[in-house]
Amino acid sequence: MKRLLLLILSIISLHFSALSQNQSTDSTLVTFYPTHLDSISLSQPHFLDTATFHANTFDLLNRDLTIYSTLSNIGTAHKPLQFNSSHRIGFDLSLPAFSNYIKTEKDLKTYLSLLPYSEIRYVMTSGDKEQHLNFRFGRQIHQGLYLSFEYNINFSPGTYSNNEVENNYFWINALYTTKNQRYRAFAYWFRNKLDIQENGGIVIDSIYSQQIESDNSVIQINLSNASNFVKVSGAGFQHYFNLLPKYKKDTENETQLLLNTIDTTIFSIDSTVVDTVVKDSLQRNSIPDSIAPTIQTTTKRKFTLGRINHSFAYQRNQLFYNETSASLPFYAPFDTLLNARSTDTTIIHAFRNSLKWNSLGYQSYSNDIPFYLYAGINYDFYKIKRYDYLEADVVTDRSHSQVILDGGVVMNLFGLTTVTGHAQLVTLGYQIGDFDLRGQWKQRFGKNDHNFLKDLYLTFDIDLKHQSPTWFETKYYSNHFRWENDFHAATYLNMDLHAHYQTFQIGVKNTTINDLIYFNTEARPTQHDGIVSISELYGSLAYSLWRFRFEGFFCLNIVNNEAVLRLPTFQSRLKIGYSQPIFKKAAILQPSITVQYFTKYHADAYMPALRTFYLQNEVLVGNFPYIDAAIAINVKQADIYVQYSNMFLLTGNHDSFITPHYPMRDSKIFFGVNWRLFN
Repeated sequence: MKRLLLLILSIISLHFSALSQNQSTDSTLVTFYPTHLDSISLSQPHFLDTATFHANTFDLLNRDLTIYSTLSNIGTAHKPLQFNSSHRIGFDLSLPAFSNYIKTEKDLKTYLSLLPYSEIRYVMTSGDKEQHLNFRFGRQIHQGLYLSFEYNINFSPGTYSNNEVENNYFWINALYTTKNQRYRAFAYWFRNKLDIQENGGIVIDSIYSQQIESDNSVIQINLSNASNFVKVSGAGFQHYFNLLPKYKKDTENETQLLLNTIDTTIFSIDSTVVDTVVKDSLQRNSIPDSIAPTIQTTTKRKFTLGRINHSFAYQRNQLFYNETSASLPFYAPFDTLLNARSTDTTIIHAFRNSLKWNSLGYQSYSNDIPFYLYAGINYDFYKIKRYDYLEADVVTDRSHSQVILDGGVVMNLFGLTTVTGHAQLVTLGYQIGDFDLRGQWKQRFGKNDHNFLKDLYLTFDIDLKHQSPTWFETKYYSNHFRWENDFHAATYLNMDLHAHYQTFQIGVKNTTINDLIYFNTEARPTQHDGIVSISELYGSLAYSLWRFRFEGFFCLNIVNNEAVLRLPTFQSRLKIGYSQPIFKKAAILQPSITVQYFTKYHADAYMPALRTFYLQNEVLVGNFPYIDAAIAINVKQADIYVQYSNMFLLTGNHDSFITPHYPMRDSKIFFGVNWRLFN
């Protein structure tokens, strides 16, 4: 707690010291760019979401257009209820079961603000001391140099035994651009720590669903002494250099320059003011060329050779599963034990280098990119270590290296059509022969501001991917699970057609997978010999009508082979808010309600020892509406709110399981405040 208070005081003092050095302005506009340097030139800036409507969205799982299976507490393992095949080829460093709570270089932001920007978000509950704290900070500390960082901590003791969670992440980055914009550099560091008690779910579901025992803390659980400890940290830098200067120099005879360009007015060349001259008084032969002075002028290049991009990244994943009573019935259906006490350890070191060229140069675009071309090479090296029970020590299990070539093109045709193509190919080393081919056709229907079709466009995406099994699916060694598999690469074909109009979207998507690798009912990876197809109809909206605000999404899934893949047929979330000015419009009061629902299905079970979800055939979950109600008040740059979660339990229906043997989070009252500091 002392360190936390010190951090708060440090941020506030940094904020005000920055404010004293900044120019006077009343702008509170804050934008940010994603990590990749080229995104600054290839996209519009993103605006920070400071709307009161989203003030009470403190759980990271509620910020996506999907619903997640979870484990009865915030910050635990989770799995989306929509199929996701977006993972790119190459060595897999991700931890899917904890992905939303782990921030790596792809999640970092550079905050750009005229004023120093700070934001503090704090949430607490009324009973069990659950707390959530988030800091954001961004400022320009020198001309062309921006500093940004974010700190987040989630602590929740949980209402069930052995269900406590303490997660935190911290990242910091610096962006520097030279005055002539020829060179730009970005450096960063991040660290994530997840300390999660694993109880394996409750033993008898009916004790909760029928409310035989109303005190959740005494309901019998499967695991009393198990925990997962995950540390993901890393550092790196990116930089680029434009091959040619932004301006070219033109040297001319001063007399000739004056004769060609001077009239009887004052003019400026490179900010140098030349006195009034009378053109007729100058004679072409009055000054010999051999002694005539010269003047250098600069003009912006119409053609550049593009820029060279280089990046280096290091990441370390440390995974620890601890169990002091490994010989429990919970583990009996799986592999035999090597030791009565688990100290399963896996450590992965990753070194990644990338060198690319692209055609951007000094150009900058928002969404209409006339032409963009890039090509590059990536060299990556990975080392996997594990705890060996025979050696009683952490040993190197294997090392991998790979070379990946990639390239792409973006073309705008007639101002209404954009065609995009990207390709990656593993040419040497680990997973050689894997490839990913992606294309997009984007069609607009109007450019004129007076044309109502200017906000309508259709997008068709296609992605063909040939992907080898991951290191985890191929070989794993631990106290509870051991396997070595000779799987071959799976092939994914994804086609997605969707229409956008203003803030409305509707689309259809089909994903076909040949030789899908999945975790079977024994929590072991296996490969399906055949084709699995997932068809989706989905839509979303974000719409305001008078003082009402509506935001939500829906997704309809059809899977052709539920023996290897299970998804709910339908899922949806809708939030409705109403804004009422109060205190002579000095503040805004906004009540809101959020409803989340998905149909019953055989949801995947969770195995803590693997940090992985796997198939099960015994339990159906779903068909339970999860309802939150909140009241928020906005006063200047502060939002204060109260939220009551999972209101539907008030009806007496407790069939609220979202993962087998894990009920949804219980009803709670949350108090929160979001405070943005600009002046």
